[in-house]
Amino acid sequence: MLEHRISRKQLAYWIWTPRHQLSEKEIMDLEQCLESYSNVRPIYEMVQDYREAIRQADYHRFLRWLRHQLSDSKQPFYPYARRLRSDLQAVKHAFLLPYSNGVLEGQINRLKTIKRMMYGRAGLALLEKRVLYRL
Repeated sequence: MLEHRISRKQLAYWIWTPRHQLSEKEIMDLEQCLESYSNVRPIYEMVQDYREAIRQADYHRFLRWLRHQLSDSKQPFYPYARRLRSDLQAVKHAFLLPYSNGVLEGQINRLKTIKRMMYGRAGLALLEKRVLYRL
C-alpha cells in the first residue's frame, strides 16, 4: 500500500505520461498504485497501447485497440472509440499519409483569436496589421 495519498490528477498524469518520462519515484508510486488498485492496471495498459500505436503510426495496432474498445460497451474508452469509428477514414489517412493540415489549422486558430480580441475595437486597418504581423 502507498505510504502517502495520490491525487486522481497525479495518477492520471502518470497513466498518460510515457514511462521513460517519469522519475524513479514516480515509477515506483505508479507501480504501487497498479498493484494496490486492480481496476487501474487495465486502464493504464489501454492508454499505453493507444499512445504507442499513435507514436509509432501503427494503424493495425490502433485498429486492434479500437476493436477491443468497441467489443464491450463497458470498456472505459468505448464512447471515444465510437467517435473514432464514425470517422475512421480520416483516422486511417492520418496514420498512413504524410500530409497534415496542422499548419493551416494553426493559422485559422490564430486569425480567430485576433478577430475575437479585436471585436468592437479600432478599425479594419489595425486588424489588417495584426493579421499580417506574424506572416
